Amino acid sequence: MPYILRNTIVLGVLLIIILAVGFYMSGAHLPKKIEKVEKEINKYETELQNTPDLVNQYNLLSQQLAKTKERWELRNKDIPPVNITGETYNYINQLIGQSGELKLDMLFVGTKNFNNYGFNTYNLKGEATFENLFRFIWYLENSRLLYKITALSLRGIETRDKATGKTLLLVTYEIILNAYFSNIPELYSSAGERKVVPTSLTIDPFAPIIFRDLPPNTEDLVEIERSDLKAIVPGRAFVIDQNNKMRALSEGDEVYLGYVTKVDHINGRIECTLNKGGIIEKFELNIRYGQKQK
Repeated sequence: MPYILRNTIVLGVLLIIILAVGFYMSGAHLPKKIEKVEKEINKYETELQNTPDLVNQYNLLSQQLAKTKERWELRNKDIPPVNITGETYNYINQLIGQSGELKLDMLFVGTKNFNNYGFNTYNLKGEATFENLFRFIWYLENSRLLYKITALSLRGIETRDKATGKTLLLVTYEIILNAYFSNIPELYSSAGERKVVPTSLTIDPFAPIIFRDLPPNTEDLVEIERSDLKAIVPGRAFVIDQNNKMRALSEGDEVYLGYVTKVDHINGRIECTLNKGGIIEKFELNIRYGQKQK
């Protein structure tokens, strides 16, 4: 092969390779790279445009952080590592000593555990004057330990003192209470000040405008509104009455101001019809279910 022809072929092949590479770079590689660079530029331009919003968000988060730190430093609730039913009962008895005479029956309902905390649920049932009950609830919510009332049922009743014959105004209550515990040591104690004087309330919202002049319970009948249903079998129910005595009731039995009209052992309840000074009322009493603490 002549030297000139060979060089011409080599140069032609090199030219074709150079052109192919050039076409690839200009037609495929560089456009993708340019597009990527343009996206980065647009991203930075957007961030620069959003700088005022980022500053506002930073200032807002800083304010929230400052408020959270302040609340943390001023916290006045203690959350113990465990909650034991016996200790809770003793603590609630101390609160009763501060609030005044109050009838109480406490039932352990169950425990719920989460990641770093949990709570025991209790059912509190009883009766008291409105003033004492109001103070008791205030102490529950404002005491040192973290308790939370999740449900509250109140019912105002009139009864007669058997000894004096005077009308008594009582409020029966049922409270679902959560007592919290946590495995975070920093929550075991707090240095914040707490309010120790309960808010005063001079008006009893359960006091009737007109008293019903109900007869005294001279025969020591079961006052069903002040009782607690403990057990029930077909045709018979067992209640703790107003004097903390176990009493058995059947359909048709007389109770204070009325009669037992239904014993429902399937649903765990009894129904009574009461005559309160000419006003007929139906009243239901249900079993409260609990469990043993493990």
